[in-house]
Amino acid sequence: MTTTEHPLAPDEIMAFVDGELSADRTQSVSAHVGQCTECTALVSELRDLSVQMAVWQVETVPERSTARVVLATQKKLTDGWPVFVLGAASSLAALVLFQAITTPNLLRSRMAANESSAVGSLRVLNTAANIYSGVYGHYPPSLKSFGPPSSGAPTENAAGLVDPTLAGGRKSGYQFTYQTTPAGGRDSRGGYAIQATPIEPGKGGYRHFSTNETGAIFADGAELGGPSLPDKAQGLGHQVLEEQEIARQVAETSPMIARTAELRLVVKRLDEAREEMDRILARHKGFVGRLSASAENGSERVLIASLRVPADQLDACLAALKKLGHVTHESQAGEEVTQQHVDLLARLKNSRNTEARLNDVLRQRGGPIKEILEVEKESARVRGEIEQMEAEQQTLEHRVNFATIDLKLAEEYKAELTTPAPSVAIQLRNALVDGFRTAFQSLLAIVLFFAESGPALSLWRMILSFPAWLLWRRYQRSLAMGSTGGV
Repeated sequence: MTTTEHPLAPDEIMAFVDGELSADRTQSVSAHVGQCTECTALVSELRDLSVQMAVWQVETVPERSTARVVLATQKKLTDGWPVFVLGAASSLAALVLFQAITTPNLLRSRMAANESSAVGSLRVLNTAANIYSGVYGHYPPSLKSFGPPSSGAPTENAAGLVDPTLAGGRKSGYQFTYQTTPAGGRDSRGGYAIQATPIEPGKGGYRHFSTNETGAIFADGAELGGPSLPDKAQGLGHQVLEEQEIARQVAETSPMIARTAELRLVVKRLDEAREEMDRILARHKGFVGRLSASAENGSERVLIASLRVPADQLDACLAALKKLGHVTHESQAGEEVTQQHVDLLARLKNSRNTEARLNDVLRQRGGPIKEILEVEKESARVRGEIEQMEAEQQTLEHRVNFATIDLKLAEEYKAELTTPAPSVAIQLRNALVDGFRTAFQSLLAIVLFFAESGPALSLWRMILSFPAWLLWRRYQRSLAMGSTGGV
């Protein structure tokens, strides 16, 4: 699982590598690192740095350089510089002391990180084995069956449930071996056993770890306590087993099909057809999901409904509905949702396991308030995801259990004679009302025109009045001069 948001800070990952976290927090961080590629890369870099620091040694000083230092020291002593010699000796002693202290701590941190990673890898393999058995009906035959395929979609021989490094059997200083056990009794899936052995005992890790199909993890033969064990998750194990059994049954039995149908009919009387439709639904234990009817003058009456009936009653219900009238259109479709349902159950199981671990951390760990609030916030987020996936599961199963019929009933259209024209008095009255209305609208339009254009007209009248007056005087003067010249 690769995400863009990590619940772990880089400082906490560094503390995980150095072995400074508590046992509970180390298990949760290790589980996350085993599933997140980015955090795995960061842990690998930090471990490589620790290894380099662990194997680093101070080089031997050449004899020639030693002789020169001795001569220079003696010279300084003779010249009165004993402080320099004292400082050099102090620095050398501090360097030796630092190496003596840090080297064992780095080795212990490395081994603690490897052991935590091994436990997390075993938890990842347990989860992957349960998912595999839910899809294919048996546990994987080998570790390679957990890994991704070389190309194409996942298959039974390469399910793509873990990273290729873990599927190869070597990760974080541990060697993983996987063996299956034959089926017996009621369990047709059989069992399995996984061993995690340090590659370099005493350097890469001290303890030997193992697990099996029960989900329990053992260290040197003693069972490790923790919230990841199915029998210690406060009843969660029964619920998880039920989900796995459902997934196995789905994979082994018939596929899950969500069926839909569309039917259009022309009926003689719509009211009678609707009553008969209700009786058909009651007889086949169905119900109306959505219904709308329209009846306008000059057009046909139409009823549109979305019906839900049990999947095993779909064919019988369609046959009964066809008898209501003449069929003009019919279609059926089916969508297989088997893989979607199995994937949803697997994600729901993992989220429930995560919630159980977070709740157990809240019950058992008394740390700072800030850390407790962060765990509560993460638990609330996981609970929201669980509720959302449960709703998706119910919706998906409802689609499979109840088929959908989109039904349209149209009544046979019968044209009606037009209504007779109104009387003369009614026509005169209507004409008089229309005349008064037209006159009032015209008067109102004139008033609105002057109210809107009056200010602009007044402004232009004031601007053009003076030039018009001058032109008028000139015209009058020219007329007077013309009359005088004529005399």
